Amino acid sequence: MTTKRNEVSYYPEIQSFIETQLKSNFLVKRKEELFVFWGIGELKSNLIRILSENPEKCACIRNFVRNVPPLNLDIFALVTNGKNFELLILEVKLLKGAGLKEWSQLVGYCLVSKARYGLLLNIDDGASSRLSDILSAEEHISHIRTIIGDTFYEHCLGFMQWDSLTQNFEYSNLGYIKSISDLSDQIFNRFAEN
Repeated sequence: MTTKRNEVSYYPEIQSFIETQLKSNFLVKRKEELFVFWGIGELKSNLIRILSENPEKCACIRNFVRNVPPLNLDIFALVTNGKNFELLILEVKLLKGAGLKEWSQLVGYCLVSKARYGLLLNIDDGASSRLSDILSAEEHISHIRTIIGDTFYEHCLGFMQWDSLTQNFEYSNLGYIKSISDLSDQIFNRFAEN
């Protein structure tokens, strides 16, 4: 008798895959080490924990942590080289066709937290036809630019399907982030600017 898995049971394999890809891509392109720290659940308290456990590697997030609101997320990754950082929010679903409701949730989390990167991941299924149509036709839905006060924010989002059998992503070409390699390139370019 097989036990039906819930979405949380897939977190470790998804985290491991993304972390391995980001680190190896960064090492090849930048020739320096990348650190990826994970949190599940509440954002602010997890960032405080990560900072206290890794004060040297994560010193660059001190100001960000002070101002980030408490949000309950599925998973997030703090990606840093010790000097710069980016926040990646993962919204993980186990649905027959993830839709606009799930996409809206990811967008909201990215806007409120000011996270630059977000991925909607559906396990063993793709996007609903409606979400697929919207993401294919409307780039501004996955590449969002906002100005708060005098500060410009950019949010780059993508949709991917996690294949639980192969423990790999099936890329849908939906959204601004097309693949984990694309995400790596975007983070690499951001860090190179600073």
